Amino acid sequence: MIALKTISLALVLFFLFTSLWGFYISIRPPKFTSTITPGDLGLDFEEVSFVTKDGIRLRGWFILRQDSGQVPLQTEEVPIDKIDRGSTISQGDIGTKTIILLHGYPADKGNILPTMSFLNQTYNLFLFDFRYLGQSGGTYTTIGARETEDLKAAIHYLKSRDIEEVGVWGFSLGGAVALMTAQGAPEIKAIVSESSYASLALLAPELYRIPILRYPLGYLSGLWAKLFLGINTKKVSPAAAAKNLTIPVLVIHSKKDDVIPFSHAVRLQESLEDNSKAEFWFQENLRHGEFDAEYQARILDFFKRNFK
Repeated sequence: MIALKTISLALVLFFLFTSLWGFYISIRPPKFTSTITPGDLGLDFEEVSFVTKDGIRLRGWFILRQDSGQVPLQTEEVPIDKIDRGSTISQGDIGTKTIILLHGYPADKGNILPTMSFLNQTYNLFLFDFRYLGQSGGTYTTIGARETEDLKAAIHYLKSRDIEEVGVWGFSLGGAVALMTAQGAPEIKAIVSESSYASLALLAPELYRIPILRYPLGYLSGLWAKLFLGINTKKVSPAAAAKNLTIPVLVIHSKKDDVIPFSHAVRLQESLEDNSKAEFWFQENLRHGEFDAEYQARILDFFKRNFK
């Protein structure tokens, strides 16, 4: 009897400790900060910052379209009061066609810049670091639950610069945020969602690489999110949000994705079945973040057709 109680107590402590530790490192992962800037790629850009509705300062880059014909911008540090007004580039210099690029977890804006800079030949680009990640403020990430406020703040910032409509490309976490934000943001006219999860509650077990046990551990992580952050992971659902979208959406995913299982893409496809403007590009053998020779052409074609 004593042995059984000891084993039971050990199991309870194991689940509690492991799930709490998993929850903690998921909301406060080691920060990854890129050293690359648009200037390293020969792109004209401006460093900007803006504040979310819940008071978190986010850092970003506004990159002028390559053929805009404007003179190079200052890249040295600009006082915050000027950065917030976007004072480095005059309003009249900015074309309106802008695509917001959203990075994955736990990366930053520089991580996606080299891959996505090809869009700058046609569009202005706007990149920023989600809360807690990269150079942005915040004490933790919510892996999508509150990052929708970050995207809304970015759109509000662009509207202050007379940019009323945007396209959005998002990778992984970024793709999920784009889908969850779009219903309440009419400024978003087209979305490319790449390797997004369909539900944070379904993704939670993927934090753990322990067969079978990862499901109760994932459940407990969801419980800690509700207790400590007031977040119901079941309601953090790009799939549920996608059901209400009527704008053009391109979902990209690989059947061999080793981070976000392909089953999440299937759920997104089912949610978008009534959207006649939804498109799907499912690949066979690419891992999370990998792309093939068609990648740039497919994405550029999508935006050219749907974000004119």
